[in-house]
Amino acid sequence: MEAQEKKSSRDGIYIVIILLLLSAAGYLGYEFGNLKKDIANCTTSNQLLENEKSELNQILMNSGIVAEADLHDVKSNLLAMLQEYDKIEVKNEEMQQEIDAKKAEIESLLMEVETLSQQKVKDAKAIYKLKKENETLRTIMKGYIHTIDSLNTLNINLKSTINEKDKQIVNITDDLNKVQNKAQNLEATVKLGSALQTTNMTATAIKVKSNGAQSETNRTNRSDQFKVCFTIIENKIAKAENKTLYMRVIKPNAEELFGANPVYFQMDKTQATACISRTVNYQNENVDVCIYYPLENEPDPGTYIVEVYCEGHKIGKTSFALK
Repeated sequence: MEAQEKKSSRDGIYIVIILLLLSAAGYLGYEFGNLKKDIANCTTSNQLLENEKSELNQILMNSGIVAEADLHDVKSNLLAMLQEYDKIEVKNEEMQQEIDAKKAEIESLLMEVETLSQQKVKDAKAIYKLKKENETLRTIMKGYIHTIDSLNTLNINLKSTINEKDKQIVNITDDLNKVQNKAQNLEATVKLGSALQTTNMTATAIKVKSNGAQSETNRTNRSDQFKVCFTIIENKIAKAENKTLYMRVIKPNAEELFGANPVYFQMDKTQATACISRTVNYQNENVDVCIYYPLENEPDPGTYIVEVYCEGHKIGKTSFALK
């Protein structure tokens, strides 16, 4: 009994819900129909307004009043734009050609304006086309001006950058020259400082006996060889290596003695002649050296000057006399 009561109550609720849904659907259908009518009415009204607008425009076009004013504006704008194009200055040949082409287009449009001006009934469509072309050319011109301004700004910045770089290059070149001069001076100083020096240099004529013994002499008829002895002084910055020494002998008559086999070497960037050379092993320490020059003929009496050179530098000088 209780179950039947619950089922009856539930069926009543369902019936109420169904009735409400049916009512809502009917209302929505009614409102949708009204909305379609409103849309149709708006469409009809809009079409009527468009037709009226078209008729008014046609009346204005036939009257020529608006067309005449527009034509005057187009001509004024074209002339003003032509003057602005004339003021544009460029150094780029390709861009100049483009600008010249646009000026030719403006002049062509001005001719069209003159043709339209002579017509009694103005062609509004042609005038509208001219206005659009005028706007297009003006937009292009603004683009040219913007590009040229940008290029000019870029050129100014580039010139400023180039000038700054030039100054930097000049400064760097000056610094480099100073460094090179300093390096050259330092190199010259090192070279001068590394030149060998001698001390205790003596020179004499000697007589060599059959047993090999030597005896000094100051007599020309007893002289077999010239002997020069000296000590090369310690020099720590000189290069330790075999050094070639060149001996020059100046005779009493101021002529150089070099015999049948002279030796050549560089001295002050010129070639000099020596009578004999000798190689010694130099290890940055004092080293005693003697150089012997065998005489081919009996020497003349008088004073002889002896000079010793190494690596283009004169490292010692002395003299001796014979009777």
